[in-house]
Amino acid sequence: MAPWRWRVANVLGLMTHTNRIIRGRWIVGAAVIAVLAGACGGGGSSGGGSSGGGGGSASGGQVVEIDVASSGFAFAETTATATAGHVVIKSMNPQGTGHDISLKGNGVDEHGDVVQDGGVSTIDISDLKAGTYEFYCSVPGHEAAGMKGTLTVS
Repeated sequence: MAPWRWRVANVLGLMTHTNRIIRGRWIVGAAVIAVLAGACGGGGSSGGGSSGGGGGSASGGQVVEIDVASSGFAFAETTATATAGHVVIKSMNPQGTGHDISLKGNGVDEHGDVVQDGGVSTIDISDLKAGTYEFYCSVPGHEAAGMKGTLTVS
């Protein structure tokens, strides 16, 4: 083999080896990111209920999920139901605009934290009585824009 061919083969061999190292580092980096993303969670809610429905429990209470719509000043559902007693209302907000979940009626006036970008606003009511309540967003102007609904407790 001519000396120049050996040098070309050697350079190509080094390039292939270097490419394998770089590719391996990318794979390891991607795996680390995937593990960290899984450990951090996606801001989802626990309790297993569905929007507007009830189910599951948090701290012993029934969980009612009333999520914010993906856009606009609205909740995904305008009605929800719950059973009287300990009720936890959760509202996941996928929007960049801040919203909360608030509840009023029958002597109740509760407000969750204002959240955005996948955050969850929560209200924990230890003894919610049977009746009809209004859930709404208490950020100024949002309720008036139609961001409200009815919670029926039986």
